[in-house]
Amino acid sequence: MKNVRVLKALEDGPKTIEEIAEKTGIKPMEVRRYLLRFTEQGKVESYRREGKLFWKIREKSEKEEEFKYV
Repeated sequence: MKNVRVLKALEDGPKTIEEIAEKTGIKPMEVRRYLLRFTEQGKVESYRREGKLFWKIREKSEKEEEFKYV
């Protein structure tokens, strides 16, 4: 499943869309679509560094973990 490959590509640290595409063999536009969907679900987040947009797996706050099982 492509969406799983995108998430797995981020497990070893932040990457650009191009880096994720290269690592997974998935086209950049498709990677972008998955990342935007994951952002809506709260799984990933992006930040800008040195003029590039990087994506990373979002760390859960203590409050989010606390209410996970409610």
